[in-house]
Amino acid sequence: MSDKQIELLTQGRRGKSDSLHLLIMDLHKQINHLSGELASEVIDGANVWDLLDSDRGRVVAFMRGLNRTAYLKFDHPGLETAATRDGEHLLLQNDIGTNDAHVLVIQVTGFEISLTYSDLHRQRLAFFQAMLTPLGAVWSDLTSQTSASLNAGEAYSVATAKFVCTDEDSLDKALEGIASRIVFLIDWNHARKRLKAFVKKTEATAILSEVANLDVGHRAWVQVGGERIIFAAMQAAGEGAFRIGDRLDEVIGVEDAHAFLVAVMQLSCDALRTGQPAALVADETRMLLAQYVRHRTSEFDLLTEHSSYCHALAQAISDSLAHGAETSNKAAQELAARAKTWERKADHLVIQAREKADRQPRWRPIARLVEQSDNVADSLEEAAFLISLIADHQKGWNDDVTKALSHLAATVLQATQDYVKALAIARTLGSDSEAVDNEDFLAATWQVLQAERHCDGLLREARRVILKKLKDAPSLMLANDLAIALETASDYLLTAAYTLRDVAFDKTGVKE
Repeated sequence: MSDKQIELLTQGRRGKSDSLHLLIMDLHKQINHLSGELASEVIDGANVWDLLDSDRGRVVAFMRGLNRTAYLKFDHPGLETAATRDGEHLLLQNDIGTNDAHVLVIQVTGFEISLTYSDLHRQRLAFFQAMLTPLGAVWSDLTSQTSASLNAGEAYSVATAKFVCTDEDSLDKALEGIASRIVFLIDWNHARKRLKAFVKKTEATAILSEVANLDVGHRAWVQVGGERIIFAAMQAAGEGAFRIGDRLDEVIGVEDAHAFLVAVMQLSCDALRTGQPAALVADETRMLLAQYVRHRTSEFDLLTEHSSYCHALAQAISDSLAHGAETSNKAAQELAARAKTWERKADHLVIQAREKADRQPRWRPIARLVEQSDNVADSLEEAAFLISLIADHQKGWNDDVTKALSHLAATVLQATQDYVKALAIARTLGSDSEAVDNEDFLAATWQVLQAERHCDGLLREARRVILKKLKDAPSLMLANDLAIALETASDYLLTAAYTLRDVAFDKTGVKE
């Protein structure tokens, strides 16, 4: 047979042509319909016939799990269950949805459960496997009924699982657990594809797993509008928050995007369960996203993180000089290595600020400010490097030189602390700020100015000491370079403080 003939024989798309596969599925549906008509009784919604008395409790356990979560499919069809006895086996079958190849068959023999599951989507099958594994499922290797090159990629996959139980109670718990998970397969791939507009593939699956574990599911979210309510919330988030093509996790971060989407699915489920309109979910989604945007994309979060690296650098240099690191090669090398790591992390924040400024106009002054603040980090990292060189070439170094440089480093540290304080106050300022907050902010920036002027004088004093006490040319040069690097950091702190004033005045509506 040719590939074309095999494809026509096995294809499952209606309207293309008839096939053996479609015939089998049609017969399957007719058998299900007939079985419902022939059912001798109904047990908690399951059509059953020819059961033994010992089977009834097991069917009840299965339906208890199914009915506990079945409402989460809302208006979607599916979850019809049939049960019968076949020799030594109790057979339970659930038609999950409307898909021909999406079928679950369970065979119970003694205290052992054998489950066969077929699905068009391998990702959903893997999702189901992950849900049942904690219940004791041991899965067989996955098999495919056709190759991927045939049937336009519409081949379906089949897997089986075994549950070995010890008694009737553990068997009932396994059946109940299996049944309670089935509803989360309905529309699963539909939801996953829509989530991919906001997060990566793996994260979309993780979200669907979490809402299943929470017994919330995704069907309500799909029914109330799915991706449309998320896009509408992103559009309403405010000027510059999102651009066309932005993915949610790229703007508010992976963790917050995950938490937000889970929360929206919970809102959707609660709304449909209590009869609330979809419009309410849309409104709540907009409000929730606005909170995440304010929390995650706060410009001052990035500025604060960057300033923490500047402070760490200034603190480490001041402590090192105070404890003689310039005379200890090991301590000086460790200082230089730490400083380089902090400086690189600070650089990454500059890159983030620039990227945000490209997308969101309100980030442009912040990007300028963090760039100026990064000059502080660069100068301090250079100072740490110079200390490591001094430790290698110290000749004639004495306490007077150390004292002069330590005094300069301590003043730079104090200026850095004042800048950090000003930044902390600035993030709380607004048009309704208290007068005392405004005064504290201006006082902190004024302290940075005072420190910069003080550093100018300390640099000159340090040079006098260096020229007087050091006679070795390399040591003299390195000590002078260290003093310049520290004083330069104070200059950049002053520039950053002035830019911060502009940003703060803009927040409060003050015109200079």
